[in-house]
Amino acid sequence: MMAGRRAFWRLAVLLLALAAARGQETYRICVVEKFNSTKKASTYCTVLDEKGSQASCVLGQSRLDCFRKITKNKADFAVFPAEDILAASHYGSDEVAVTNNIRVFSKQPFQMQVAAVVRKAANITYMSDLRGQKFCHPGYGYSTDDWTQVMAQLFEQEVVPQRCEQALTVAENRLKSSSEFFKSACKAGPWAPDQAVDRRLKERYHNLCALCDDPDACATTDKYWERRGPLFCLTDGVGDVAWARLDDIDLHFGISSHVEPVTAAKDFSLLCPDGRQEPLDTPQHCTWMSRPWPAVVARKKVTQSIQKLISSLQDAKPHSWQWALLHLVESFNQDIVPLDKIMPLEDYLHQAPGFLKAYSLPACRPPRTVRVCTRSNVEAAKCRMLAQAAQALGVWPDLACVPGVSAEECALSVQEGNADVTVTLPQWQHVARRKYKLKPLLFEFSPDTSALYEVAAVVKAGKGIRNIQDLKGKKACFPSYDGVGWNTMVSLLKNNGLLTKSCPFSAALGEFFSEACVPGLNATSNMNSLCPSEINNTFAGEAGAFKCLASGKGDVAFISMNTVKKYTDGNSKEAWAKDLKSAEFRPLCTNGSSPACFLSWATPGQVMVYSNISSTRHEEIYLTFLTLQDYFGKKMKTPGMFQLFSAFDNYSNVLFQDRTERLDTLAGLQREKPLRHNYERMLEALAPCSGALPSSLPAALVAALAATRLFR
Repeated sequence: MMAGRRAFWRLAVLLLALAAARGQETYRICVVEKFNSTKKASTYCTVLDEKGSQASCVLGQSRLDCFRKITKNKADFAVFPAEDILAASHYGSDEVAVTNNIRVFSKQPFQMQVAAVVRKAANITYMSDLRGQKFCHPGYGYSTDDWTQVMAQLFEQEVVPQRCEQALTVAENRLKSSSEFFKSACKAGPWAPDQAVDRRLKERYHNLCALCDDPDACATTDKYWERRGPLFCLTDGVGDVAWARLDDIDLHFGISSHVEPVTAAKDFSLLCPDGRQEPLDTPQHCTWMSRPWPAVVARKKVTQSIQKLISSLQDAKPHSWQWALLHLVESFNQDIVPLDKIMPLEDYLHQAPGFLKAYSLPACRPPRTVRVCTRSNVEAAKCRMLAQAAQALGVWPDLACVPGVSAEECALSVQEGNADVTVTLPQWQHVARRKYKLKPLLFEFSPDTSALYEVAAVVKAGKGIRNIQDLKGKKACFPSYDGVGWNTMVSLLKNNGLLTKSCPFSAALGEFFSEACVPGLNATSNMNSLCPSEINNTFAGEAGAFKCLASGKGDVAFISMNTVKKYTDGNSKEAWAKDLKSAEFRPLCTNGSSPACFLSWATPGQVMVYSNISSTRHEEIYLTFLTLQDYFGKKMKTPGMFQLFSAFDNYSNVLFQDRTERLDTLAGLQREKPLRHNYERMLEALAPCSGALPSSLPAALVAALAATRLFR
């Protein structure tokens, strides 16, 4: 009897335990794997899958992507540095709050503080005494992500009267202001992301390199570059005032550490923001800016539970799920400190003196912006997040996002001065140049040839068409008028003397081909005889041109070979492509049996501006996009905050193409890849023709082309 009761109670306890386990909440941490060299996700996320775990992983494209996932209830929490929290505070912050921060030193309230050190012998009694002094600055081009442009520029922003000449870029205005304020300085490292611009600026404002150990180079190899550099510049007797981190000041002068000081502290003092001077060992209220520690941000509905969970991880047993989660949250045995009060993002940042103020100092009055026209809601969302991320890292001028609905509307917006920039795809580039007077500022590029848009003359195998000359009198299928295929053939036939007419191009090609379908061409001649009705033109775009060829209507289609792959060998569910085999089609080679049988290659996209833009504004926008690429590109300086060239909200090719590696000039591309058959060079060399462009492309054609994602 007693044995039966014991068995009953064991069963009851087991059932209760199982019920509790089933009701146990699992919390989702968002982690970024792609740019994390430690590969934490692949190492520790699998451990979280074990039975009884209260956590699971959600992978994010970037840290700000993780933030969006938290606000959309696709994740519960993640860890963010201060700049991420600042960017996120402008973007759906009502849904989240800060629960814990992650500290290297538990007793230090802030991750970093920045201060100014002056030589007592320089007789700097008031702020006004700084004029004409010698300034030691950490410089630019750090490989770490804990020293932003905002921190680097803060001292000068506060003490140097900032000029704002319209004839100078924002960057040059800053340099000129400092050059005229200080007698000399050492500001080593790259002043601009373009080497030619960097050299020109350093020649023009060379006194800002005069204090460097190698003033002619003024480079990242200089003795006085990087964190400790300004302090050596000061204590070597070269400069009068240095801008440095407080922990480096402490170490350099041996204030509270046991390290042998470089020099005695008695000859130097801290210069406070209110003009006071204090001994080096009393930095209270004498720092100019404090940076908050990285913090755990969670959905508001689960903040209490997340704080409790995260705070309990310090006692995790090795190889348990708690141990795995601990490694995903912190690094190098940092301390996880629960906040006394769970607080909104902005309140958390406000606790660090000077942090938010540093972002309120305008770079120029009136402020300048680079206005980017976006063509969809998802592009607008990505643009806004890019703008906030750029501002948080001190990229000037600021970005602004101008809504649009199509490539044509954005091109018009730039032409009329309502936007500064539009990003186009290859098929739209020539129309943007000719009709809207735009010009390329930068080109998207990838060394992966599959990311380039290569146009081939695709024919059916076994039809006896062996070369371009054999196309005379044949029926042609083009994706669109004035697109890459069209302009490539105009250039190729013209340069090879195969056109009997020179202008208009539509008439010239009309004499070369017997019939054609050229969607968007306002003509009733043989150049549109193959097309279905314009209202329902199923031959528009890349897929349409291939359908025109595959159906037997045309003899040649000027399309990408990637399109052939996409719609053959069972890769497409389209009824017309169901039985197509790639072996049935082949590209014509312009150079015998060359393995690269394409007529032209175009970059994945172009950043375009108005042709009549001033040289100053051209350079300002150019440098802005190169800086964005430095911070958020494939070789980013701040790994993981945001991605310029990646999917966004599960949409591919938003604003820029996912496979783009970098933005570059045409000259820059030539150093990477020979520009033979390059479409952009073809356009440069293609003389204008009097044949009129259509006033606008038909809406049905625009929709068809947009569906191919080769036209936006």
